[in-house]
Amino acid sequence: MPKHVEKEPKSNSAKKIIWWVVTILVIIGIGAFAISRSRSTNKNDATRSSQQSNTKKAKPKKKPQPKVKLTKAEKKIAKRYKLTSFEVANAKKRQVTAIGDSVMVDIEWAIKEVMPHSTVNGEVGRQFNQLPGIVAQLKANGSLANNIVINLGTNGPPTQTDVNSVLKEVGTKRQIFWINTHVPTQPWEKTTNKLIAKTAKKHSNVHVVNWYKLSKHHKAWFAADDVHVGDVGAKYYVAEIAKVMADVYNK
Repeated sequence: MPKHVEKEPKSNSAKKIIWWVVTILVIIGIGAFAISRSRSTNKNDATRSSQQSNTKKAKPKKKPQPKVKLTKAEKKIAKRYKLTSFEVANAKKRQVTAIGDSVMVDIEWAIKEVMPHSTVNGEVGRQFNQLPGIVAQLKANGSLANNIVINLGTNGPPTQTDVNSVLKEVGTKRQIFWINTHVPTQPWEKTTNKLIAKTAKKHSNVHVVNWYKLSKHHKAWFAADDVHVGDVGAKYYVAEIAKVMADVYNK
């Protein structure tokens, strides 16, 4: 007698089909999830890379200084103040008006040595509120140079009104090199330095000479009051002015 082959019940066959369909869908879902996650990771990496690139662009490198041939006397200045040939040559040819308090009196000899075309106007106890009048008078006399070095704030903080008055008198064509303060025993040191930094950010012709940062851990540069400077401190002080000035004119 012929053998009968038992047919698989339709219900079991349907179940197998459903099982395979579900399995395939799960596999497809897992694959899609993996691809999506990979794309997201790549996008995040690209974003981070772009942000890092933008951060780097925000801090451009300084332009290399050209080499300048110096005389024997200029070479001595370069060595004494630890300046490059360009910094020495640039400082030597600039017309400078330097206005300040007793610290300016301390460094007058060094300024004139590095910047021979400078006029120094320093006075013990001078306050910043005297500066607008001084600048206006020098301008009226035709003796206000194109480069103005300001050292005021030691004896008290400047006001925004006085700063605005000075900026108006100076105009935008002259360059201002504003030295921040080192008066650790006085409460206005921080206020003064913040205002200087804020002003420099808003005005392209105002440049901070960061004496506060440079001198912070060098007590040997100062007199017993930790404000006025000796000969060594004066050299570093003036050298920093020359370096900032060189950066401005290295175009």
